[in-house]
Amino acid sequence: MKKLHLLAASFLILMISGLSANFNILSADQNVLQQKCTKCHALKLPENYTKKAWKHNVERMAQRAGLTEAEIKSIIDLNKKN
Repeated sequence: MKKLHLLAASFLILMISGLSANFNILSADQNVLQQKCTKCHALKLPENYTKKAWKHNVERMAQRAGLTEAEIKSIIDLNKKN
């Protein structure tokens, strides 16, 4: 039983360190998305939307989020779909 707890603890440490590494490699545009957009709702990933739908949603919420024109463009550009 002790070995199982040690194994589980080791696994959790590896998972946590892997997650923290992923958060440190966000681009500046992704940081804006995470910081500004998650004030009102859960993080929405651009790849889950068509480019047209993503642009519409970003523009619709930009004023409430206090986004600058440059931030709006950078968040819209995160979606690489057609």
